[in-house]
Amino acid sequence: MLKSLNLYKEKMTFNDIVLREKERRLSISRVPKKTKEEFIEFANEEFEEDYGMCLKYVWDNFKMWKMFFENMNYKLDNILEIISHEKEPESKESITLLSGRKIKKGEKNSDGKSK
Repeated sequence: MLKSLNLYKEKMTFNDIVLREKERRLSISRVPKKTKEEFIEFANEEFEEDYGMCLKYVWDNFKMWKMFFENMNYKLDNILEIISHEKEPESKESITLLSGRKIKKGEKNSDGKSK
């Protein structure tokens, strides 16, 4: 009976190990050949063949760039909206005061006096 109990513990331990490894593993299919080669080369050079850390690095950078570009699109939309709502410059023939009253400019003679 003691022998069967030890065998049961060994079997449970093995099953636990397999389950834990399945939780940590990731299998990706249909990866383009060139992309796979570039990923493996990058992981080998930068992460000493640690594909998990390489994937984490790529994913974190993706999230950062996504946030950057979403923010950039928002800023560009605001700039375009401001530009499209700008008034055309008023003619140089009149001046608008803060009160809203417009004063027409008079023409000057060659001697510098108004007509």
